[in-house]
Amino acid sequence: MAEPRPTFSVVIACVNGLPSIAECLRALCAQQDEHDAEILVVNACRDGTAEHVRAHFPAVRLLDVPGRPGIPALRARGLAEARGDVLCILEDHCLVRDGWFDAIRESLPPGRCAVGGPVENGSPARLIDRAVFLCEYGAFMPPTAGGEVDGVAGNNVAYRREAVEAVGEETLAGHWEYFIHEEMRRAGVRFRQVPAMVVDHKKEFGFLYFMRQRYHYSRSFAGMRRRRLGPAARWAHALAAPLLAPLMLYRTARHVFTKQRQRGTFLAALPLLSAFMISYAAGEGVGYLLGPGDSLRRVE
Repeated sequence: MAEPRPTFSVVIACVNGLPSIAECLRALCAQQDEHDAEILVVNACRDGTAEHVRAHFPAVRLLDVPGRPGIPALRARGLAEARGDVLCILEDHCLVRDGWFDAIRESLPPGRCAVGGPVENGSPARLIDRAVFLCEYGAFMPPTAGGEVDGVAGNNVAYRREAVEAVGEETLAGHWEYFIHEEMRRAGVRFRQVPAMVVDHKKEFGFLYFMRQRYHYSRSFAGMRRRRLGPAARWAHALAAPLLAPLMLYRTARHVFTKQRQRGTFLAALPLLSAFMISYAAGEGVGYLLGPGDSLRRVE
């Protein structure tokens, strides 16, 4: 007799390793049994993560993969193995809050295919970590309005299985969520923001480390889009890349002042944020001209 499907499958691409993944799993496992959820860790770390997960989280399904694939490939592997009706994506340094599964269940009845939630800063002590948070997740920090939206955060999202099945394998394994969600929308999937579906983004950064991360993420992103463009469009995007830095800084400011949160951090962190945006713009320019290189597997 076939084993019944769990309600939820939570897929975590593990590239940061310990201690982040242990904190992430403790928060999830506290709610796992109550909500009929399986948790899949697709692990690319060689720091003892696999041994730690096996020893301390026996209810977690561990998929240990060789080499260092990109995060999209790790997530795709987990989605392919997942058995749940609702497929959730979480990052290994994000901590779910109490009620996370309840918020998903209540907001994702049949006929509504994808939901996402706010991302809060779980590392507020240092200015650089607050600046990184605004750079990456200012658009998704609380407060957020519930209802239908164009897109949701890729590190805190849940899909009906049919939404994922509408996306081609090549897109799932080789592209960031922007492109995955774009393909879902073309297939008629609608996205909904759920204010109660909160996770805490908890990670500490060094300045040069995050500068490299911004560069590699944006180069990999531009490299993905480059495949869909002709030569003239590639050059046009590359030449326009320097404009991204002030545009992204403006968007971050708009989120901060509209939400009336982190205004002091934004002003104090302007030099840091400006540097981050310049690094991002440089990555996009190189990505459109030369392709992604090996940037995808360098993103953590």
